[in-house]
This record gives sequence, structure tokens and C-alpha cells, in this order.
Amino acid sequence: MRAIGDLATFMLSKQFQARLRMSAETAAEEATTGLAKNRIKHLGGSSLAISLLDRKTQLLEQHQRGNAETAVFASATQSILQRVQDQSGALAKNLSLVSQLNSTPEVKAVSDSAVLAFVDIVNALNADVAGRFLFSGAATNTRPLPSGQALMDMLRADIGGPVSADVAISAIESWFKAPNGPFVTMAYSGSATGFAQRAIGPDQTVIFGLRADGETVRDLLSALATAALASDDALGLALTEQKKLLLQGHSDLLQADRALTEERAGLGLSEAMIDASRNATDIELDRVSMDRVSLLGVDQFEAASEFEAAQQQLEVFYRIAARQSRVSLAEYLR
Repeated sequence: MRAIGDLATFMLSKQFQARLRMSAETAAEEATTGLAKNRIKHLGGSSLAISLLDRKTQLLEQHQRGNAETAVFASATQSILQRVQDQSGALAKNLSLVSQLNSTPEVKAVSDSAVLAFVDIVNALNADVAGRFLFSGAATNTRPLPSGQALMDMLRADIGGPVSADVAISAIESWFKAPNGPFVTMAYSGSATGFAQRAIGPDQTVIFGLRADGETVRDLLSALATAALASDDALGLALTEQKKLLLQGHSDLLQADRALTEERAGLGLSEAMIDASRNATDIELDRVSMDRVSLLGVDQFEAASEFEAAQQQLEVFYRIAARQSRVSLAEYLR
């Protein structure tokens, strides 16, 4: 058995080893970070100032994450609107040549391209970012519209049988634009009153004011649908009547394009606000970090020297311990 004196020596040596290791680890961390590991001791027991800085850092980092998420939301919205505007603009160019078309196949080809544009644009308006729909207003967890093809089928079913060009234009416009028309009551599923809002700072909020049931989007979809249904068999329009729908769709598309440009400009202002808030938050985080260093900063060269000293003491301790462990069994049993 170990003698009581040997056991006491062993316990003291273990304690001494633990203190050396802790001292080395503390010095290594301080040499690396430049900040005191034991904040309470370094501040003489007064930790209120550093606690306030910690809290402010947490809030700023929350705003930083919020700004990053909002920037993604805004960028995705801008990207979708650009895609929509590019497609509607390309279709408008095709429609500008309608007056020069004199055959049914040519007119049908242009009308069919409007159908494809309608379907693709509606599907684009159903885009989401991480499960949050971009054009549903405040109801970001709800898809705003049915699929493009489903919406076109709903419209075809409601417009019905053979009509004149003027009746078809009026019916399509009413379907999309009437305050309590089918588009609002049956097609749109997002928020009817609110807009998507995102905080970008302590007292700043960005509002994304474009919904799929907004006037700009409804005017655009109405224009696209007018051109898309021009050669639809259910309407049974003559060639001159089909061209009338296509020309009306072209005129409406040009107006919708101007409104869409204004919407994108407003979104661009929101993106600028987000960038400004992100920059301000980054600057404030840097300032808080400097304040933290002024309170908790240590001399890194001195910490490195303490680390070297602690390491050397540990090495000496381990050598002594190794030498003591080389006793013979006979000496240990005496």
C-alpha cells in the first residue's frame, strides 16, 4: 500500500499539474485571441460594461442575420420581376408585328406564344425562398396562385363559348380586374390586406408591396390572357377578330410594362436601404468589438511568454514524474 505521505505527495503533484495545464491553456487562448479568459478577474469584479457589450453584440448579430435574409428575399423578388418583364417584353415585340400577319397559322403561333408566356409568368409568381412565397403579401406561407395552366383553364371555362372580340376583351378584363371578380375570389390565395414586412434595424422595416393580386400583376396577366385567348377554339373568332385581341393585348402589355418598371424601381430603393442597414450594422459591430478589446484586451506577447513558461514548467514536471516512476518493485514494497 502507498504510505500516507506518498499519497499526499501524489495528490499535491496532481493539483500542481492541473494548475500548470490550466495556466498553459489560459495563456495560449489569450495569446491567440488577445482577450482575457477570466473576464471577472481582469475587470476587477465589475462585469456590467462587458455584459452590456455582449447584449448589444447579440442584438446586432440578429439584425445582421435578418438583413442577410431580407437581402435574399429582395434579390429573389427582383430576379423574378426581371424574368417576368423580359418575357412580357419579348412577347410585346412579337405582338407589335400582328398587323402585318395575314394568315391563321401565323396569328395562332403568336397567340400560342402568349399562352406559354402566361403559364410561365404565373408559375414564376408562385416562386418562394426557403418556403416563403414572394408575392403572397403577409401570408408568405401560402402560394398566391394556382399553376399557370390551371389558371388558364379556369379563365377558359369562365369565358365560355363563341363571342365577339369586344365581348371577349371586356370579359377577360372583368375576370382579372373587377374588385370581387373571379381572379380575386377564386384564383388568388395570398393575403388580401397585408404586405410582407422585414425588420432591417432597430427602428427600420422594409415592406415588399407587390402582391400577385395587386393592380400591376393583374393588369399584366389580363394583357397576357387577352393575347393568349385570341386563337382559342372555344371563342370561335374570325381572323380579324383574333388580330384585334392580339393588338389589344399588345397595347395593354406596354402599359403593364411601365407599371412593372416602377415597381422594380421601388424594390431597388428597398434593396439600397437594406445594403445601407447592413453596412451600418457591420460598422457598429466593429465599434463594439473595439470597445470589447479596450476592456478585455491583454498583451499578447506577455501571454505568449506566460505560455512558454507554463510549457517549460510542465516539461520539467513530466521529466521529474517519469524519473520517480522508475523505482524498482523491491523499493516500492519496502
